[in-house]
Amino acid sequence: MNILLTGGNGFLGTHLVRDLNNCGHKVFLSKSNISNYESLQKEIENINFDTVIHLAGLSHVVDHSPSLLYETNVIGSQNVVHAVEKNHQKKKIFLASTCHVYADTTSPISETFPLGPKSHYAASKLAMEFICNNTALRNKIVSLRLFNCIGIGQKESFFIPKILKAHIQKEPVIHLGRVETKREFNDVRWAVKVIRSLAEVDAPPGNYNICSGKAFKASEVLSLVSEKTKHFPEIISDVELLRPDEQNIIVGDPTRTSSTLSQNGIRLRQPPIRKILDDMIIEYKRQINAQKKL
Repeated sequence: MNILLTGGNGFLGTHLVRDLNNCGHKVFLSKSNISNYESLQKEIENINFDTVIHLAGLSHVVDHSPSLLYETNVIGSQNVVHAVEKNHQKKKIFLASTCHVYADTTSPISETFPLGPKSHYAASKLAMEFICNNTALRNKIVSLRLFNCIGIGQKESFFIPKILKAHIQKEPVIHLGRVETKREFNDVRWAVKVIRSLAEVDAPPGNYNICSGKAFKASEVLSLVSEKTKHFPEIISDVELLRPDEQNIIVGDPTRTSSTLSQNGIRLRQPPIRKILDDMIIEYKRQINAQKKL
């Protein structure tokens, strides 16, 4: 399969490119800034691809202005769809969205759950879904509502990389936000396999949760990391790191995605959280040791 991919240099994109290549797919990495429609349209007009996976966009953790979030995540994504519409038809366009489009709840979230974004980031992703669906007339849209993923290459502003490196480097104190929140901690290597598999089976248009349905308290993960590294730092709850829009628990219902894949004979099980953390600790130790030798 020939795949046009935006955002191939990001955290998720890097892992997806590796997985697609390992499975024999041909990947066309878009080099255009998605905010520049002319450049994007010119780049893809002569590319022969079967499907599009659009990952490019801005993350909610980094402090971007609301205007930049909407300009990039909404208008930029619309530019991708416009460029495909102009040159191609009957293609699937997979959009990387987020679980944060859903309303606050303590129950497992299915794709039919009420919507209620509480941040500009989440609102920009939901607006992206609506605008792109309205823009696509000759092609079909699949929205991938991603729940929390972890893995090598994730920025240190995210919870897991931050605490792993602090433990490995034996820092005496770690400043964090709330540690009683409950989240999924899904292996990014597993998540990209799910995305690739949905593309391979030509999943029907609509919304798909990329989730495991398994959640852990941040404090539980902290204890696991301390146990594995034999380091027990002081944890300080820093007011400046608290987010007023942060939900107590976010856990997804993977039924629709799992059913779509299982109907095609595909069952993907991710490794347990202990194995995911082990792999990350080994890699971070390798990186730190490599830096010391420079």
